[in-house]
Amino acid sequence: MSVSGRVKQESSRKSDDAISTLPINEQLRQVEILLNVSKQVASFERLHDMLNVIVEMTTHETGAERGSLFLNDPETGELYSRVAQGSSHREIRILNNVGIAGHVFTTGKSAIVHDTYADDRFDRTIDQKTGYVTKSILCSSVRTVKGEVIGVIQALNKKKGKFSKKDLHLIEAMTTQAAITLQSARVSESVE
Repeated sequence: MSVSGRVKQESSRKSDDAISTLPINEQLRQVEILLNVSKQVASFERLHDMLNVIVEMTTHETGAERGSLFLNDPETGELYSRVAQGSSHREIRILNNVGIAGHVFTTGKSAIVHDTYADDRFDRTIDQKTGYVTKSILCSSVRTVKGEVIGVIQALNKKKGKFSKKDLHLIEAMTTQAAITLQSARVSESVE
């Protein structure tokens, strides 16, 4: 088996492991969501459209007010917004080791934060600039099929209740499922 085949198999196994701990009806629902992610992402040719649909789907499925996706710029050491729902379409840039997004990017470990302003990792700068008040965050790394962390995806402010481990597993599985298509599109975009 090729290296990429083993990586795809490992990524699939991680998604399967997260799903297999759920009751059967939830397992079926998550499999349906993941298939829908694959179909939706593959239906677009432009990377921007693919990223938008991933953020829209994760925001909807986790019950968040809005979401964002940041990719790493290795030349500047910054995370920059490729998709930031509710923003004025202005690119947001933060150092890739600052805030909760920076923590998730540098450690590769996802985070659920129920009270952002009580968390020492939270960087209030973006809230101050945009006027949006971030109360809670669900944040996961975005990885290539080889496991390299290339960015982070966030769901902000759960509408009802609190973000859960189920939400976290779902957002991780969704980004894993979309990784292959995203990586291909990213390579095509950089060539253009």
